[in-house]
Amino acid sequence: MIKKPQGYDEAQAYTGESMQLPAGLYICKIRQVSETQSQNERPQMAILFDIAEGEHKDFYQSQYELAKSMSGDKAKWKGVYKQIMDGSSLPFFKGLMTSIERSNPGYQFPWGQEGNEKTLIGKKFGAVMGREQFETDDHRMAFATKIFQIRSIDGLKDAKIPEDKLLENTASAAVSAPVSAPSSDPQLAGRGFMGIPDDIDEELPFM
Repeated sequence: MIKKPQGYDEAQAYTGESMQLPAGLYICKIRQVSETQSQNERPQMAILFDIAEGEHKDFYQSQYELAKSMSGDKAKWKGVYKQIMDGSSLPFFKGLMTSIERSNPGYQFPWGQEGNEKTLIGKKFGAVMGREQFETDDHRMAFATKIFQIRSIDGLKDAKIPEDKLLENTASAAVSAPVSAPSSDPQLAGRGFMGIPDDIDEELPFM
């Protein structure tokens, strides 16, 4: 006979469905910012974010706490967005910063000040998030939810939820799994979005 563990009724149920963020339009909050380099040694901004409002508020915080309870210091924050800051990507970086400024009345990024990236912590922005299909290491088809566009919060009014982005020649019965997958979409990379190579973990440690 299996006895009900103490605290079972009060515990939150983590299922495959509940641990995957649906595609949608979200108001997000910045939790951490760092300046890093891409694999090609280009300067990029790495933003760790969470859902700020609505049914899925603190989604990534919940994921992180669960991972930390099981993996300790190896747990990583899964809400990550990276944007290259120079060259052909500069207009997209400016669009990111402009969207953040417009989403936070009275805020202007203090260029040239030491530690200015910390002023972004707590700021909100609008995110258009969609699902992208990928193949897992054990050859299953799964989906990862990621940011397709960053907008001002007001700009979400005109945004549409993107359709699922499927792999070519994928099997008809795809499995939805709450797994973080890197983005290697050359079209996104060509438009200035950070294309994460397949062998690079998109998750980052949360400081």
